[in-house]
Amino acid sequence: MRIVLDTSILVRANEHSLGIARELLVRITNSAHRLVISNEMLYELTRVLRYPRLQTFYQLSESVLYDYVAFLRHTSEIVILNPLVIAPIRDVNDVIVMQTAIIGQVDVLCTRDEDFFEKPACEYLNKVGIKVMDEIALMKMLRP
Repeated sequence: MRIVLDTSILVRANEHSLGIARELLVRITNSAHRLVISNEMLYELTRVLRYPRLQTFYQLSESVLYDYVAFLRHTSEIVILNPLVIAPIRDVNDVIVMQTAIIGQVDVLCTRDEDFFEKPACEYLNKVGIKVMDEIALMKMLRP
């Protein structure tokens, strides 16, 4: 199965995290499933993880952040985004995640962001064969 984890899930999946997001990332990367990501998502992830409150909360040094992004680069398939690909979603900040899922021809886009579960995004993603689910639903699906 090909999977995109949105940026907020990747933030909570860093190596200093112990929650379901981290468990999900580890399960995906240690299996036959394929994590799909884009450079734009990695840039956004790095930018967000550099917020002082998140660096304090997760105790993330620059070297830990660098290692996390390197881990994602090594274990993921990186797709190149095309600005001409239509991503019908209300929040422009979500366009890169949706484009990554569409161009990467994923089976699942995992997110908590309500915009992906509402029209027009959910209709479009369903039409191209991409299921949208949160990390709890995806984890249930991946557990043996």
